[in-house]
Amino acid sequence: MILAQLTDTHVVRPGSTYFGVDTTAYLTDAIDAIHRLDPAPDAVVITGDLVNLGRDDEYARFLGIVSAIRMPYFVVPGNHDDRDRMRAALPEATYGASRDERVRYAIDDFDVRLIGLDATGPTWPGASLDDASLSWLEETLASRPGVPTILCVHQPPFRTGLRYMDMLGFGGLARLRRTLARYPNVGRVISGHIHCVRAGHVGAARALSAPSTAPQVVPELFERRAFALRRELPGFAVHVWDAERGFGTTTYRRDSTGAYAPVAGPGSFGENTRA
Repeated sequence: MILAQLTDTHVVRPGSTYFGVDTTAYLTDAIDAIHRLDPAPDAVVITGDLVNLGRDDEYARFLGIVSAIRMPYFVVPGNHDDRDRMRAALPEATYGASRDERVRYAIDDFDVRLIGLDATGPTWPGASLDDASLSWLEETLASRPGVPTILCVHQPPFRTGLRYMDMLGFGGLARLRRTLARYPNVGRVISGHIHCVRAGHVGAARALSAPSTAPQVVPELFERRAFALRRELPGFAVHVWDAERGFGTTTYRRDSTGAYAPVAGPGSFGENTRA
């Protein structure tokens, strides 16, 4: 099972940019790069901030781009998204036809189960999983306890070391940790939100954040003031599972020529994250 992860695509309406960047062009490039992967991914997940302002015209533009994806794709909303407008614009299959107040779904069409959870809380842009979502997650995991599983959320449910982002907190995290500690079949918790690569653990699961598909300003790891930013290259992540080796994750980055390649060393998960 191969899952490509795009995140923080921040599609804007025509004529606009995001921090001076044409995010739509970079999203198109990332999709083209995924299509060139060999072997090809079985599915694609986009972990939030699909668009920038939650506008109808942004979702129409987003749909026009991602409709080119050749394999099944799924989405999880982020803090920049509008749940109702997202649902109205996108095919139901992309969000598991979820009609709950918060989007939550399980996809059982692959060797690895995909679970999407909407972790955007009532305080923008903080994160939280409410009691209803956590109870649903516990019941969903209990229904197939031995199946390899990837949990997809927008905000990283671990301390990233980025002070400004960690200050926002993650409601319900203690209960999420206890739940995932009981289900070691959840091998990955994947997220975006911080536009850069960070890693941690949630319960027994390896938790990873992926880079944005566009060159973004991201928080500094060692901030000398309350909030510091730097530029980072665009990219995406590829998560792989096989019965013998378990889970592995690799980061791909786009260079100045527009080519994508897996990266090693700082800024990459590499194969050393197999577990």
